[in-house]
Amino acid sequence: MVQTRRSLTFSQLRVGIFVLFGLLVLAFLILNSTGDFNPFEKKLILRARFAAADGLRDGSDVQLAGVRIGKVKEVILLPPDSPEDAKIEAVMAVDSGLSGRPITERIRTDSTAQLVAVSVLANDKTINISPGSAKGDPVGPNHILESSEAISINQLTKTGNDLLQQINKLAVPANEILTKANRGEGTIGRIVNDESLYQNLDATVAETKLTMVRLQNTIDKINRGEGTAGQLINNPELYQNLNRTIAQLEAISTDIKAGRGSAGKFVTDDALYNETRAAVIDLRTTASKINAIADDFKLITGDLVGGSGSLGKFLKDEQLYENARDTLAKFNGTATRLEALLSDAQSGKGTIGRLVTDETLYNNINQTASNINQFSSEGTKLLYDFRQNPKKFLRIKVSLF
Repeated sequence: MVQTRRSLTFSQLRVGIFVLFGLLVLAFLILNSTGDFNPFEKKLILRARFAAADGLRDGSDVQLAGVRIGKVKEVILLPPDSPEDAKIEAVMAVDSGLSGRPITERIRTDSTAQLVAVSVLANDKTINISPGSAKGDPVGPNHILESSEAISINQLTKTGNDLLQQINKLAVPANEILTKANRGEGTIGRIVNDESLYQNLDATVAETKLTMVRLQNTIDKINRGEGTAGQLINNPELYQNLNRTIAQLEAISTDIKAGRGSAGKFVTDDALYNETRAAVIDLRTTASKINAIADDFKLITGDLVGGSGSLGKFLKDEQLYENARDTLAKFNGTATRLEALLSDAQSGKGTIGRLVTDETLYNNINQTASNINQFSSEGTKLLYDFRQNPKKFLRIKVSLF
């Protein structure tokens, strides 16, 4: 029997409330299963600025290294005086945690936000945030991330159009070049159509083949141990001699390190090093003195060139040169006269000639010299006797009658 009363009983009201509560729980579970609705989860608001939205809209996904962490809450158009690379601002609502860890451990101040295309042909965009490093600080609410834009299909299309235009511009001169080449004009045309060039190239290839054959024969001879190079590579005795030489060099090196021998003393003896250093210092001092002497010599040379000083005047003074020339001429005349005088003396002419050639005068002079020597010896003897016995010569005999 159908009840016609308008009043509800408590049991009916309880059933209605229970059904309504079940419907609400079912709706919550459905929304929560999609991952888009969770009223109990706290969201972190971040911002990023781009030159253009280019397919970015409200509700677009926000990813962290490809992992979805939230959605774009709002796309805001910034004022006209904004920079060219920051015309729009995307407000992102991201999860406050990821894998049980705070999201700020992954999103740092050095993270960057980039517009990424969903597919190659579609124009829809998502925002991909790169993980930060330990150098950055944790981001806070409303932090503006550094941004970069990926190449979109529109940009690729524009670039392709520009490239096609450039190719079309290059096609005209390329066609002209190919036409001239086909007619045999220019360098390329001669290379393509000149038969002699082909023959020369063919001859060069043949010579190259012959050279390769000779080179292969030489390598075969070396492998067989023929010739100097073959013995150098295949002779074990040469290897043994080289090994002994290396061993001797190692022994010499050991002796030098130990301070044995002249080379070892030269390397390890401090006294020799000090003496060498002192010698180097002396050489530097000597070099400085030589430089000073060179400077003085340069000054003297400058004075000579300038005609300063006696030697400079001697080099530059024309009058002194003329006087010296006159003196030399007079000396030559005197020498001529002296030569004539000597010639006359040798021939016995004049007083000097007779003095030189007359044997009688020579004998008289010799006799006179002998008499003078005899007189000198007797005078010396007389003086000696006088000194020995002066009374003998000073005796005075007085006689009155």
